[in-house]
Amino acid sequence: MLDRLLKNDIADYKAKDLMTKAVVTTVPKDNLLTIQNMMSRYRVKKIVIVDDKNRRCPVGIVTIKDIIKFLISDQTDRELYEIPVAEAMTENLMTSNKNTNVIDCARTFHDHSNTISSLIVIEGDYVDQLDLPDNKHSQLSGILTSTDFASFFSENCRSLASVKDYMSDSVFSISINEKVSRAADLMIEKHISQLVVTASNSHRDGFMGILTETDISRVILALKSKTLRSVYEYLQIIFYSSKRNNQDNFLEPALMRIRDIFTPKPTVIDKDADLTEAAKIMVRQSISGIPVIESPREEETKNQPIGIISKIDIIKALRDLE
Repeated sequence: MLDRLLKNDIADYKAKDLMTKAVVTTVPKDNLLTIQNMMSRYRVKKIVIVDDKNRRCPVGIVTIKDIIKFLISDQTDRELYEIPVAEAMTENLMTSNKNTNVIDCARTFHDHSNTISSLIVIEGDYVDQLDLPDNKHSQLSGILTSTDFASFFSENCRSLASVKDYMSDSVFSISINEKVSRAADLMIEKHISQLVVTASNSHRDGFMGILTETDISRVILALKSKTLRSVYEYLQIIFYSSKRNNQDNFLEPALMRIRDIFTPKPTVIDKDADLTEAAKIMVRQSISGIPVIESPREEETKNQPIGIISKIDIIKALRDLE
């Protein structure tokens, strides 16, 4: 009975209740260097692209992963300020009406999680893909990100599930001695935002840390520039991280390996922990996933990851409350 009441209460929430209303936007003609500066200034990983003439009409979205994917494939010799964001952005937007209930939003997000990074919340009747120019009357109201869903889950869904119920057993790992480009390719191929870093290529052999798409973006952007060292040093300033392993020594990006940029000794979580605890950690630390370990931690070997719990898994749990 209590479980049913909780589900009914959660279903009463609408997209407008948990969406981010202060959406960072720009226009298609802005360049990638401007986009990178905006991401740093506003501490966001995605920016909504709006129509040049109607600044409330969304026409695309660009994320860190979009930029990495584009720069890896781009064969031109252009600097970042010479590349318009229109070339790197995703144009097919998945949208939701601001009055759609949160469980339906979670279902839409999860079912398309391999192709979208956010739900664009609109004021209007169209609630599937936004097909411009036919939907010029659909106005941007907000954005629903995986962080918004995780924050909502952490505050409203205690005791409804544990980490082991939703964690992924597929742990993608990479050796500490691999090239950064290999990590970028693997993230794009597997549609993931983090890799477990190990002493070898097995996630059960020498767990050393975690590597995220944000870590990779610093190096990939620097590699694109003709003036590698100066641009990389600049990126270190705007993307400064206390987790950096060699803050006092700037390396040429082309020479970097995973060992130079990964995060050692990351936060882990026991498989028996409440799922809301995982959601809280991800929101608080601004991370997309957490390595899962056996519980209790009796031996050092037990600290090897047996899975990953991600924000997408949190959204799946929210979807299952239907």
